[in-house]
Amino acid sequence: MKFRIDKDILRFSGIAVLLILAGILMTSLLPGSTYPGIGSVLIIMGVIAIIIAIITAARPKEDLIQDERSKRIKETAGYHAFLILLVTMSLVQLIAMFGRLNLDYRDVSTNLFLVGIWSWIILKWYYNQRGDAR
Repeated sequence: MKFRIDKDILRFSGIAVLLILAGILMTSLLPGSTYPGIGSVLIIMGVIAIIIAIITAARPKEDLIQDERSKRIKETAGYHAFLILLVTMSLVQLIAMFGRLNLDYRDVSTNLFLVGIWSWIILKWYYNQRGDAR
């Protein structure tokens, strides 16, 4: 198997190695109860980044270039996901105003974020299956 070695792969791999080293240093040298948790998260992030770099380096560079159809599908799905997010936010506001509920955007911001991300993923899959993006 042939691996690509270009500046993008090397830069990403270097950042991953730095994450692992910072995690090891945080876990071993800094006292306290929160630093080992943060260090272990940094180590896990670095290992995942190295795995992603290896998978990306194993593919030819031409496989990573998007064609016009996939760009258009992502663009259309992003527009529609944004509109879904706006409608969801306005419904939450209407429920808070007329339903006399004590909702705050800080309470529902995580759920709104998940609605936006999942709607983009589902719409991207749907437009890819449908075959064209209008």
